[in-house]
Amino acid sequence: MVRFENVEIRYRGKEAILTDVSFDLGEGNFHFLTGKSGAGKSSLLKAIYLGIFPSKGKINLFGRDTSSITKKEIPEIRRRMGIVFQDFRLINNLTVRENVALPLRIFDTKGSIIRRHVPELLEWVGLGDHLDDLPTSLSGGQQQRVAIARAVIARPVLLLADEPTGNVDDTIADRLLYLFKELHRTGTNILIATHNENLIQKFDYPVLRIEDRKLLLSD
Repeated sequence: MVRFENVEIRYRGKEAILTDVSFDLGEGNFHFLTGKSGAGKSSLLKAIYLGIFPSKGKINLFGRDTSSITKKEIPEIRRRMGIVFQDFRLINNLTVRENVALPLRIFDTKGSIIRRHVPELLEWVGLGDHLDDLPTSLSGGQQQRVAIARAVIARPVLLLADEPTGNVDDTIADRLLYLFKELHRTGTNILIATHNENLIQKFDYPVLRIEDRKLLLSD
């Protein structure tokens, strides 16, 4: 699924953010990724979704060496992923309902299924009363939940979530994690970057921890 072999990640002209990173996320995995702010969690996720490429080492994604993937192939590969960005990246001229439906429309899902599943999921994340609102009318926490709903609606092969509970209270955070847990149960592989240690302790999943630019695995 995802394999890093002695990977170094650095931005041009700057010191390496991550060095000699090796790990393997096989089928059926759910991992947390944690570390201090600025440790490199977002950069590691970005390397997985082909937003950046390693300066050293090798990344294998869905059986492909990422160095062999062309720009034209990237959108197709990303369709197998659900991605929750810290800045949400919602489309502001589309309603909440329309934003969440986008992945299903890309896969040519039947309209009847879209009309049923999108409201159901938005109700689950506490946004059932905001289906026809625009993202700009929502709070940061509400926008985050729209982004999460959009990322999971098509049941991706791989879900990458960058601080998905950073703008919500503990009750909503627990509810979202149970949503991820159910998604994992049905076959999605999940990697969640978070600095919320309390949340990590509530769920019995392995933890990848970034310390001093290295990646450590702790149970």
